[in-house]
Amino acid sequence: MTFLNIPQLERQGADIQSKVEELEKINQSLRNRDKLKDEAISQLSDRLVALSTRLQEIERRQQLLT
Repeated sequence: MTFLNIPQLERQGADIQSKVEELEKINQSLRNRDKLKDEAISQLSDRLVALSTRLQEIERRQQLLT
């Protein structure tokens, strides 16, 4: 016969629930940070394309002048 310690099980359940909630907060924080990084990468990529285009125009003008 097994006796269950209900108060101990309830405490363990509450501990597990609080850990799950903490992990969910950490997960959301990481997702938000990942989203910010994705946006920053996208902006940098756009700037790189613009600079590349501008550099090509400058090089073309220099070739025409020489």
